[in-house]
Amino acid sequence: MVSMFKKIQLFQSLWLIAGVLISSTAEANNGQQQRYDRHALQTLAEQYITEQAQIQPDQELQVQAMDLDARIGPRECAVTPQASTASAPPFNRQVTVKLKCSSPALWSQYVHVRISKLSTIVVANDHIARGQIISADDLTTEQRPQHFVRARYIEQPEVIVGSRSKRSIRRGLPISMNQLCMVCKGDNVSIIARFNGLTIKTSGEALEDGGVGDNIRVRNVKSGRLINAKVTAVETVAVNI
Repeated sequence: MVSMFKKIQLFQSLWLIAGVLISSTAEANNGQQQRYDRHALQTLAEQYITEQAQIQPDQELQVQAMDLDARIGPRECAVTPQASTASAPPFNRQVTVKLKCSSPALWSQYVHVRISKLSTIVVANDHIARGQIISADDLTTEQRPQHFVRARYIEQPEVIVGSRSKRSIRRGLPISMNQLCMVCKGDNVSIIARFNGLTIKTSGEALEDGGVGDNIRVRNVKSGRLINAKVTAVETVAVNI
């Protein structure tokens, strides 16, 4: 009888110890779980896209998750939720990120993310009047979404310093090549001629306006000959002999 009583006491002790261990393990596991509210989920989606997106060295990236429904409550996960997208980079301007957790409960959350690739463009630092010679102080640079940037916008201010504005440009507006003449009608220009690795420089007079890459008529002031030349920089044209 005494032996049986001792066995019962031993069994109760073991059961109590097991209960304590199970409780401690559950509390430890519960302590490892992290809570993610809707703002934290949006941040996870933004971080994933920022890491995965492909951009050029001269570009910057602007990533913004669209607000999740305010009725979505906090989610718990033992590890950082796994992020993925249905399409591989490069991404379009909007992409959906799937956040998935498998422990302690299986759940998924979809987050829509807007992506803007920013490019540097030159804008007017102050009002520029028609006919004004452009100086470095007239210019500054800003980052703008790439899909708003036109092909003839200018990326480097120094390229157009010394050019002349063909129209008024308000402060803060982007500057494009068609608003300027790098060579204006009546300007004295440098004519650069190249032949078999040799470079010859002479003077000329522009007979029409032109921007970089435009072909314009120029008169050689020494010979009086009319030539077609390509505008390469401010008051500079080039011809191939």
